[in-house]
Amino acid sequence: MFMLVGITLAFLLIIASMLVGGGLGAFVDLPSFLIVIGGTLAATIAKFSPKDIGKAFKTAMLASKGRKDVTDFNKLVDVTEELLKKTRKEGLISIEGESSGNEFYDKSLAFMLASPDIQSLEKYLADEIQNLINQAQRGKAVLDSMADAAPAFGMIGTVIGLILMLGNLDDPSTIGPSLAVALLTTLYGAVIANAALIPMAEKIASWQSNTVFERELIAVSIIYIKKGESPMIMREAVKPYLTHDFYKLPEAA
Repeated sequence: MFMLVGITLAFLLIIASMLVGGGLGAFVDLPSFLIVIGGTLAATIAKFSPKDIGKAFKTAMLASKGRKDVTDFNKLVDVTEELLKKTRKEGLISIEGESSGNEFYDKSLAFMLASPDIQSLEKYLADEIQNLINQAQRGKAVLDSMADAAPAFGMIGTVIGLILMLGNLDDPSTIGPSLAVALLTTLYGAVIANAALIPMAEKIASWQSNTVFERELIAVSIIYIKKGESPMIMREAVKPYLTHDFYKLPEAA
């Protein structure tokens, strides 16, 4: 959600500055826009499939979307403790149909009850985490590539415009307007890359880190339920996940 708010705010501020400076008309040039957008898409398609490009934007939207399920680590650990207490008294089958409120936890819990052994469960959990990493890294690679291409094609458009301008130096009245149009491609490339593509790529990276960390906690919890370990041992195992803080600064020596 905040990603979309930030991108929208960036574009609104840029447009507002253009309006204050004299109107949008001076900043609109269709050929310049086509060079930047068309060139960026063409270069990206040369590297990635259209399917990868579509998935990259879908991943960015997924990363920016708010979560409705339970993401509080302490609550998930409390759920695990209750499930462990129940299974140690009544067996694994007693927790069939139980829900934690977390989508991945519930999905993993269902697989755990169906899995024949701990090895197959561990492989499933590892594969699910790796699949998420692969999805995020691929999406970020696509958006990073587009963010690199947009300013480059903006510069190409500027060079083209300057060449055309220099070819008409015999008419001084065309120099100013021609130079302004030539610079617009650089502006388009810089705005698209820095106001949209780079934030989207970094949002995917942040989402990957946070989600993988959450899924690792869930994986440990599910494995301990499968093993039938005591709640106390489980809490000791997940303690690093509960005390870790991405934003905690190191203390000064």
